[in-house]
Amino acid sequence: MIVVTDHNELRSGGVPVHEILRTDLSRLVDDVLRRLVADIPLYAQLPDEELQGDIRRITERTLRAFAETFRTGVVPTGEALDPLRESATRRAEEGVPLEALLAAYHLGGRVCADHVAARFQPDELQDAIALNRLILDFLQRVTAVVSASYFEERQSIVGEDQASRQSVFAALLDGRPVDESVGRGLRLPTKYVVLGLTAGSHPDERRPGVDSAIVARRKLRRIRVELDRIPGSMSGLSPDGGIALLPAPTGADSDAPRPHSIELPGLRDRLSRAAGVDITLAGTTVVPGDVPAGVALVRDLLDVVRVHGRPPGVYELDDLLLEYQLGRPGPARDRLAEMLTPLADRADLMTTLRSYLGNARNRRQTAADLHVHANTVDYRLRQVGRLTGLDPVQDDQLPRIVAALVAFDARRSPT
Repeated sequence: MIVVTDHNELRSGGVPVHEILRTDLSRLVDDVLRRLVADIPLYAQLPDEELQGDIRRITERTLRAFAETFRTGVVPTGEALDPLRESATRRAEEGVPLEALLAAYHLGGRVCADHVAARFQPDELQDAIALNRLILDFLQRVTAVVSASYFEERQSIVGEDQASRQSVFAALLDGRPVDESVGRGLRLPTKYVVLGLTAGSHPDERRPGVDSAIVARRKLRRIRVELDRIPGSMSGLSPDGGIALLPAPTGADSDAPRPHSIELPGLRDRLSRAAGVDITLAGTTVVPGDVPAGVALVRDLLDVVRVHGRPPGVYELDDLLLEYQLGRPGPARDRLAEMLTPLADRADLMTTLRSYLGNARNRRQTAADLHVHANTVDYRLRQVGRLTGLDPVQDDQLPRIVAALVAFDARRSPT
């Protein structure tokens, strides 16, 4: 309990301060409400019914508590502050920012202080000092009580919201319908952007003496926080990646699998900066009922990126059509892969073939990259043709060679 010792009845202009406040209470409440609307933008957006209802009632109760504090010199505690706790809980339910709520209480204190101070006489300096101290003590107590009640309610709301979102997320991934009992009234978007994520290893995860699990959890938390900035997003993540569902923008083509107008490159950059590692995204757009198929697709795309050594970036099916299709098991893929089997133990030939194709069949650039003579490149390419029956120099052989190389990598890669 905060008490002003040796409290005498505080006076302003010879009149007890608490009597001034009680006598002018109605006018002071009106003044506070006007100032709330004028000085705090959020209160200007409230309906008049709420301003003249809940807000007026709690303002009047708070000013009465001010008056009682000035009468007794004791800042209220316990049940006397219950109305403020209840009001903070309601404001938290309504989504009123805490800073706006606290600003309202401080504004009310300032209105009361200014009203009383206008009457002080020179010989009432000690009363003015004691009054200011009581106001500060009162606002300190109110700030603590209101903040605690507000955060308790917000945590409860966030906990329920997170549980609901995770239930919806699990149902969508399983292909189960999202009914009222699962979603608690959550309205699903028309389509979701399904994202598959892989995250690189943070340098601290490999540093001796550092707990890699803590570093990995920190990386994961930063990724999740960045995704949570997107309204309606849901995710299931592990330190090396996971799946996220983002509401697709309204107006996206329902027949197209691409995540339209979602700025995935920008999102990837933000995730990478936040986590301090390279992030790779694979994305597609589906209706809610097709989320399981979308998840399977983006996971396959991430496997394709890994198998073929693609750099970190953003990938969609259109970017990996050939690699994706040739990654499906079947006799055609096996036969294509077998065409390059003679090169399996010839690293020099396989490296030369990859470099030659990667350089758009520019033999001089290939020679420079491999630090060999151009004639050596020619010789190795002839060896490739002799061993496989596929001549990399011939234009009509190029599609089959590329397909064979993709199939060869896909079949040799561990699942």
